[in-house]
Amino acid sequence: MIQGVGGIAGVDIGSTKTCAVIADTRIGREPDEPLTLLGVGSARAEGINKTAVTNVEAATQAVRTAVSQAEAMAGCEIETVYISIPGAYTKTSRSRGVVAVPGNEVTSAHVKRVQEVGQAVPALPGREMIHAWCQEYLIDGRNGIEDPVGMAGTRLESDMCIVTADSAASRDFSKIVDRSGYRPEALVMAPYATAQAVLNDAERETGVALVEVGGASTDVLVYERNCLLHAATLPWGGSVVTRDIARGLGVTEEKAAHLKHRFGTARRDAVDAKEQIDVSGPGHRVGRRVSRELLAHIIEQRLDEILGLVYEELEEAGVLDRLGAGVVLSGGGVLMPDTDELARAVFNMPVRIGTPSLGIAGVVESVATPAHATAVGLALIGAARSRSGMLVGATRAVARLGGWLREFF
Repeated sequence: MIQGVGGIAGVDIGSTKTCAVIADTRIGREPDEPLTLLGVGSARAEGINKTAVTNVEAATQAVRTAVSQAEAMAGCEIETVYISIPGAYTKTSRSRGVVAVPGNEVTSAHVKRVQEVGQAVPALPGREMIHAWCQEYLIDGRNGIEDPVGMAGTRLESDMCIVTADSAASRDFSKIVDRSGYRPEALVMAPYATAQAVLNDAERETGVALVEVGGASTDVLVYERNCLLHAATLPWGGSVVTRDIARGLGVTEEKAAHLKHRFGTARRDAVDAKEQIDVSGPGHRVGRRVSRELLAHIIEQRLDEILGLVYEELEEAGVLDRLGAGVVLSGGGVLMPDTDELARAVFNMPVRIGTPSLGIAGVVESVATPAHATAVGLALIGAARSRSGMLVGATRAVARLGGWLREFF
């Protein structure tokens, strides 16, 4: 085991795969020093049907396997785990905090107080707050202020983004981690964690849409001026593409997933029409072959439909003309070649594939895939809180009761 290394893990409990990333959070790390990733692990998702927990014990074993793999690579053991919760279980809302400023100069105490007022909103029955972000401050009606400390004024306001999660889902996901032998430190909205790993500051400022195509759903986050403008979850993801392949080619879903990952592409015109692939399996004669173009056609049709629904969501939200930096794709559903080309045709704007690369060092090659973006983002969030002294250090009993870490930015 490595001596003198403090570590935390980000664990993304997905519908098709559970990923774990361990990061070095040793005391003394400089604020601008890249976060060193020490270990990575993954396991096939078990006990998760779409985004719902259906078997706690099976899901627990998947988490235990993924984290154990990461610990073996890192050469150290961890206790604290940051967990993703699917966007389908979260809701965002806005809240405004207002405080008077005696003395006509804003202090850090005023800022803390206006954040507390802004996030002091009652949660709906069956929901609990997991995030409270200050989007911007206003002083005497002047908006767009990022840091009001030291500025003159008599009235300070905070524009807060509140994220709540389904309480039952929160308990289920925390229970999975607790039973696997680790301490669940906080729940994090999955697409928000992904954004930390794949979006840069310039994109957030200019205007960008993060489109994360997971196994069971597709999450959309829109940023502009470093503020979260819109969040949505669409109930279609990569598993829909896999099912279409299974039906179209007459194979099992397991075989369809293999074909998609090995031979799949998002553009029919990108493959040779004469190329054949073997789709033989149980119930079929050996050597059964079909055109690879047919496989690409099935993928293109369904993926084009999913991205088209994202376009409609952005259009309905009124944010299409605010995406100066275009679209960033992430998630396991965008791993196929030419997905970015297809997306450019759908959105008619710049598109890139988002892979974890921002502010990290260490075993970077092992996480250089959109499928690991959420777990890396969780590790980045955990390390930032640890460095700033924001860790709660909740006991397992408190965690089971929903005593999650609140964010104040």
